[in-house]
Amino acid sequence: MRKDQIFVLMLVVLLPLTGCFDGGGIGDADAQESSDSTTVVNNYYNNTTSQSSQERIWYSSGDVVNSHWNDGQDVRSGQQRCLEYGPSYDSNTGEYLGEECKEFGTPQSQSDWNGTSCAGELVQNSNWYWGPNCKIVATTITTNSGEALILYEMHSISVSSVCGGVQSSVISQIGGHYGGEEFAIVPGSALSCEHEISFTQSYQESSSASLNDMKIWSLVYAIQETVVV
Repeated sequence: MRKDQIFVLMLVVLLPLTGCFDGGGIGDADAQESSDSTTVVNNYYNNTTSQSSQERIWYSSGDVVNSHWNDGQDVRSGQQRCLEYGPSYDSNTGEYLGEECKEFGTPQSQSDWNGTSCAGELVQNSNWYWGPNCKIVATTITTNSGEALILYEMHSISVSSVCGGVQSSVISQIGGHYGGEEFAIVPGSALSCEHEISFTQSYQESSSASLNDMKIWSLVYAIQETVVV
């Protein structure tokens, strides 16, 4: 009877110990594996989210436009021309005959050029003696405080920026001190800005074979969010 009691007592002691060691070992391994797996997944998604937030969207704008403009005269730039037209009448009958040149000479001011055929504004080309350029605003880009305008490609255009009510820059090519050879960061990203995109048409006499030549203007840009400090 005593031997049976001792045997039962040993079973009572050993069985819980055996279950504790086996179960605990498996449980710790599973927990460790599960923990490592979760960490890897979380790190992957965290990295993906971080990279996605930095991706830039590239925007492009452009059009096909005339390369030149003309004021109706078949006179080359830098030559004497009619400065003022006026009505002509028959001296006998008083009949209106049309418009004729009232003053002939060399242009000295903007008013000496007929800019009605310019779809924008006339811009002096060194001086008014030479045919002025016709400047046309193609589009305007608006950026808010904390948004940087980055120019990647520009062709036959100029970007004039006004930030906080003050002109911050005029960029006509990528490179130089505005950000290197590959892109240009427009100054003023801490402020609200208006960026005017314009192109110019040069003057040609009306008989020129190149008067109807066409060209493209093109712009590729991105808007990058920044932290204003």
